[in-house]
Amino acid sequence: MTQPVHGPRTSAAPSAGLTVATTGALIAWAEKHPTRSVARKGAQARELLRELRDLQAADEELTRANAEERRLLQELEAVRARKEQFRPRRKSPTTGYDQATVRAWARENGYTVAQRGSIPAPVVDAWRAAQNGGDR
Repeated sequence: MTQPVHGPRTSAAPSAGLTVATTGALIAWAEKHPTRSVARKGAQARELLRELRDLQAADEELTRANAEERRLLQELEAVRARKEQFRPRRKSPTTGYDQATVRAWARENGYTVAQRGSIPAPVVDAWRAAQNGGDR
């Protein structure tokens, strides 16, 4: 005597040790079953498994892409560090004079100059003229 399709499960239920092979066989059995609801569930199960495989493949691809992105970012950082070694350094312009000396002279002679930054050209010209003997 066979058990009814929707009857109670026994302790020897086939779902306890399902493998890919037995799952495929179970779905194939369900799809060929003469009871429409069983056949429909078999088709739904096959479609759900297909969707799960697609989702799993997409998830694995995303994991690989993230790993590749991290690797590429590390490589890019290394290349940028290497480029930085060879980038010309900005050198401060050669003024031909000691700025502290010019600033001190300018203050002693009534010029207003900032503590830092460039010294205005007229102040530098006046200092140079004073150094050559002609005081302004």
